[in-house]
Amino acid sequence: MAVDVEAVMRGLKGFQRDAVSHVIDRFYGDRDGSGRFLVADETGLGKSVIARGVIAKTIEHLQNADGVDRIDIVYICSNADLANQNLRRLNVTGDKHIAVATRLTLLARESHRLTEHEGSSGKKVNLVSFTPGTSFKDSGLRWGSAEERALLCILLEGILRPEREIKRAGRLILQGAVQKLSSFERRISRMLDDLGPTGPDERITDVFANAIEADGTLQRVVALQERVHVHGRKPDSGDLWREAADLVAALRRHLAQASVDALEPDLVILDEFQRFRSLLDPSSGSEAAELADSLFTYGDAKVLLLSATPYKPFTTADDADDDHQRDFLETIGFLAGRDVSRVAEVKTALEAHRLALVTGGDAAASAASVRNALLPYMSRSERPPLARNQDMVIDRPLDGGVPSAAEIADWGSLHRLDRHLGAHIDIEQWKSIPYFATFMDTYKSGSRVRDLLDGDGSKTIAPLLSAARGIRFDDVRARAEIDLGNGLLRALAEDTVGRGWWKLLWMPPSMPYLRPGRIYSSVDGDVTKHVVFSAWNAVPTAIAALLSHEASRLAHRGRSRASDSSAARLAWSVNEDGRPTQMSALALFWPHPGLAFAADPLSSARRAGGPTDARTVAEMVDSSGDDIEPSSAFFTYPGAIPPGVKPSQVAAMVGGEPDVEESEASGRFADYLEAATGAMRGATSGHPDLGWLAAHAPGSIAFRAMHAASSPEASGAGVWRAAWHLSLALRSLFARPETSALLDTLDETDAPYWRVVLDYCADGNLQAVLDEYLYQLRSEAGGGLLDDEGLMLAAIQIGGAVRMKPAMLQGHEATAERLPIRFPTRFAVRYGGAGTDADEKVAARQSGVRAAFNSPFAPYVLASTSVGQEGIDFHWWSHAVVHWNLPSNPVDFEQREGRVHRYMGHAVRKNVAARHWDDVLSSENAPWDAAFDAALASSATSDLGQFAPWWVYDGDARIHRRIASFTLSRDHDRYKRLLDALTLYRLTLGQPRQEDMLRLMRQNGVERDLEAGAIDLRAPGKG
Repeated sequence: MAVDVEAVMRGLKGFQRDAVSHVIDRFYGDRDGSGRFLVADETGLGKSVIARGVIAKTIEHLQNADGVDRIDIVYICSNADLANQNLRRLNVTGDKHIAVATRLTLLARESHRLTEHEGSSGKKVNLVSFTPGTSFKDSGLRWGSAEERALLCILLEGILRPEREIKRAGRLILQGAVQKLSSFERRISRMLDDLGPTGPDERITDVFANAIEADGTLQRVVALQERVHVHGRKPDSGDLWREAADLVAALRRHLAQASVDALEPDLVILDEFQRFRSLLDPSSGSEAAELADSLFTYGDAKVLLLSATPYKPFTTADDADDDHQRDFLETIGFLAGRDVSRVAEVKTALEAHRLALVTGGDAAASAASVRNALLPYMSRSERPPLARNQDMVIDRPLDGGVPSAAEIADWGSLHRLDRHLGAHIDIEQWKSIPYFATFMDTYKSGSRVRDLLDGDGSKTIAPLLSAARGIRFDDVRARAEIDLGNGLLRALAEDTVGRGWWKLLWMPPSMPYLRPGRIYSSVDGDVTKHVVFSAWNAVPTAIAALLSHEASRLAHRGRSRASDSSAARLAWSVNEDGRPTQMSALALFWPHPGLAFAADPLSSARRAGGPTDARTVAEMVDSSGDDIEPSSAFFTYPGAIPPGVKPSQVAAMVGGEPDVEESEASGRFADYLEAATGAMRGATSGHPDLGWLAAHAPGSIAFRAMHAASSPEASGAGVWRAAWHLSLALRSLFARPETSALLDTLDETDAPYWRVVLDYCADGNLQAVLDEYLYQLRSEAGGGLLDDEGLMLAAIQIGGAVRMKPAMLQGHEATAERLPIRFPTRFAVRYGGAGTDADEKVAARQSGVRAAFNSPFAPYVLASTSVGQEGIDFHWWSHAVVHWNLPSNPVDFEQREGRVHRYMGHAVRKNVAARHWDDVLSSENAPWDAAFDAALASSATSDLGQFAPWWVYDGDARIHRRIASFTLSRDHDRYKRLLDALTLYRLTLGQPRQEDMLRLMRQNGVERDLEAGAIDLRAPGKG
């Protein structure tokens, strides 16, 4: 399969190209290379993009290599959402069919795709993705997924050919947690359909059959089937259940090993592998590590590790053992192919560097020696500061003040409850988790409360529980005002909901074409989405629940138009005669090329030399006339459909009735299309609102955005279809009951709803917002303009973000009844939650949340624990990280803040837009292309090197480090110590007792000349 390697490499920045060249040289050009390499670039610098380059160069190298029939790239990452995020980046072939994201045990279902070749030039390329949680696991979920057990059932029945009753017993064994046997058998049928006429992969089946026969597992299956046949029902308890669970676990292990044997890996990529470092040591006796090692050592396979923190990054005096140095040297041992002498060379160089640093020796020379020792195995790039002692990160404290009397009394109540439960309730939990008694379910104390309320302890525990502060079900249902229960949450609410964010349906643009209207001008221009990290699992739930409740309460406090329900306002309604009654709703969302081109806010701003007001843009279209319906003037205006498309072809271009969320049983969309196309054939007319529809209707805005992002290869019909798809997503936004309630609250007129929507789109600069969003999506897809397929994919991505359904989070009343309270969350959401990181349903939800947060639309606050977020992008519309609890390690600051301090992030775009707005106005190019082209050519970029303007760019916007703390808290001193360590810790790479080493370095004044002792691990090259 042909790969345009030059195009891939052009898409990389200089330091990334250097890293790719160095890796490929170590893999294929250096005789003493181990075939293993670590890219440890600072978080947020695009390690997955480097991996993309390595994949392209690997394919190029192997295309002419003898003995390689096909090229298999195996991508292993810590969770399924990270895989979803990165697989598109890693696919360098442009063939959407090469990526196979699956469980290792399900490869027999997918493996036919590994050999299918569609006739393109070159060898077949496969990109196979696994997650350790489902593919390499020693313990825990022994039963696996129902899909895995269905496949095992098919394999075993093919091997044993059992009689009907024994077949039923075998299926009962594998039924697992599926409630009914009939339901499990339906899963088996679906699996058979997925496998197709050829059935499971023959090679995997043969290896699996031989393995289970050789070690006696097959005999165990036969014996257990006989026992279950006699038992007559599914094993669900006791010895029979335990034996079934052990057997299923053994079968899954054999199937995983057989699947590994079927793969022929040429390159194995382990992304954020520090979360599954145990896989690197097969000598540990772990079956999972042995399984992974068979991948790493297959043939001439190369292994690429990606991680900013591939070892315990920093050891304090309180840590047992020298974890950092041990982890670091073990990683080097893996990279060096377990060559003891090479590891010793690295250790010797590190010891000499330590001596130089703490005694005032020649640290520059010793640092150079460390570089020479490490470069064969790893490289690392880091961002430069904006200037001396100045970088892109600034402090923006989140002051929780002093706890109120009620909150202190609540701690007393929780302490008394704690003494009775015998399940520790920590004071840090009380400080961090608002309404702990409502959100305690995931803790041991919550389990103890449930047990006691269900048993004999109910009378004793009930009054203790009721004394603690809790949220009332009736208050949530009535959208009543609820005290936020915690000073930290009050401070966060004041900086988000309290600054008017509840009024927003989307973020303000970084580069506005229009002066903001009444609503958006009331919101501080410094607005950016917030990512909140906490050490406590209940904090994300409490934050998302209470902030979303408060935003919803404010949105619903306005008047209600009872006779004009949200569902009816934009529905395709018809009257008794079958005539459409809301053609203005169709005009609102119809992409009208003629009108869209006639009233372009960006063109207006360029003519005026700066942002203009909404009315000025609307006046670009002659709106004279007195047609009764604005829709009549809209559809009779020339250019309502793309050139070359006839009115009779419109229905086919639209593609049928749109799939919308609200019920439209009484509507007939076909009648609307017929009325619209009929009007297109009529005489041109006018209406006072025609200019507003041209300039500010979602349909016009969607068309301009898609047209600006389109390549010369895109067709007029393709641009229109993508705009229509995008416009329908915006229609679903404005058709929501909560959106209608918000606009009712904000509207100060008696205008019809479609006109209120128009005004809001103008007020919020929706055109500039969508242009910025599409530029981000283009950058994610490689940076070029989009053809028909690319435009539709972008429209689908935007639609998915807009249509994200609110998640329902749950708490309980602090009463004996423990009445469940359901909180719909959209303004703020939780990322991560119940289920394993690799669980497909959890991953799908997390991918949806991430996509929505990386859009200009809600949610505006994302709360999570720190666990498992490495490598995930949250930076598109956010440059603020809230540390709800201080991390224990200075490097965790970088990992957390690395979620938003990334390529072309929100802060960088704000700075580029502010500095180069004049360049945009004087250009004819798309606005963001013009802005970044100007930034790239500016002197500011030359001062910052190859990282500007993509990762760092000077201006008012910065990454906000928000430390949440109470007045006079000990956290203030802890933070100062962490900052101090953050300054020096990079000098202690690979060293034992790092905290002690920092103290000695300070005594010797090392901080006065940090650069002298810094270890430079940048890949050699020109940059």
